[in-house]
Amino acid sequence: MRTYTRPPIETLEFRDGSGAVINYGNRWAGLDGPPEDTYSVIHDPERFAPLHTVATAVVEYLIAHTDIDVEEGSHLLAGVLHAPDTEHVVRAVRLTPRSEHAAALTFVWTRDPAIHIHAGVLFSATYPSCACDACDERWDECADQLEEQVFSIVAGGLFEDISAPTRPTWRFEWGRGLVQGMGQTVSYRLRERDGESEQSGQTRAEHVPAAMLQSAHATLQGVHAASPTRDWLSWQEKPRQS
Repeated sequence: MRTYTRPPIETLEFRDGSGAVINYGNRWAGLDGPPEDTYSVIHDPERFAPLHTVATAVVEYLIAHTDIDVEEGSHLLAGVLHAPDTEHVVRAVRLTPRSEHAAALTFVWTRDPAIHIHAGVLFSATYPSCACDACDERWDECADQLEEQVFSIVAGGLFEDISAPTRPTWRFEWGRGLVQGMGQTVSYRLRERDGESEQSGQTRAEHVPAAMLQSAHATLQGVHAASPTRDWLSWQEKPRQS
């Protein structure tokens, strides 16, 4: 299968009020942290526009080289956890592997501009994760993360789990007082393609609608039973035409 290559993207420059080029990604280097007035403030959001181009290239590559069904339209957002509001959506595409127990991927382009992905049953990620001036994210680093996470999922690196129902308990922590435990949880682990690096996360199951949680649990039971590692399985290469 041909190796994916990011399309060439013209370097973008943005200038401040004095005309100096803004060094996004390094604006607060040498400081104790970003200034207070940069939080929740977004200048030059269009600096993330190349992410739309990158996501389109990734989707086109997967359509060309993997054995999947393709569906497009904003209706795909129905029933997706943490889906953006449809009025902000430019495009939505779902890629569903024909191989059983491989994780489907939904890509959403939004007007911010940003890219949202949804994978498996409850995994989601947004690029940039935060576009505010304080976070000072760069589009190319966001694109690196998008590509790595998508291709890790395609390679079978995503694990999702829902713990057994349990009531959250309370405990005392010095300096914090009474702290409520997680109770039932939804968790994921994403192993990168190098086989060594991984990321993980965990949230309260109570934040997921009950019907969605029940459906996700049933799906994951099938995945865990079919996979030796309990991960979602890898996507299959598109059959070669004779």
